[in-house]
Amino acid sequence: LGMQLLFDKSYEYGEYQGLGLIPGAVCPLADDLKDPTLKVPHIGWNALDIVPGRENDPLFRYVKNGEYVYYVHSYYAKDCAASTLATSEYSIPVTGAVRSGHVYGTQFHPEKSGDTGLRLLKAFAEL
Repeated sequence: LGMQLLFDKSYEYGEYQGLGLIPGAVCPLADDLKDPTLKVPHIGWNALDIVPGRENDPLFRYVKNGEYVYYVHSYYAKDCAASTLATSEYSIPVTGAVRSGHVYGTQFHPEKSGDTGLRLLKAFAEL
């Protein structure tokens, strides 16, 4: 459970309706990777690429573009460009953080992302 639950639908172990709080779908990462040597689940540290124009979102109050966050996932959100705040590269841009109104979500684990994660959690607490 997590960010993926916020979307319209998920294709994790079948096709399921999500909460529909953020438009988009959750799809298998392996289906879209451009580098077949990459492993799924994707586990590891990746740079956070804040979408141009989203740098001033309150979530990034204490975080700069290019800081590293920790991922553990086999699925990712797609068709959600309007709500995407940040991505990380894993042969494709993987949606890392989203926002729709007052609803936020992250694909990466802030609680496992060291000092960067602590600063993100501080920003979440101040929203």
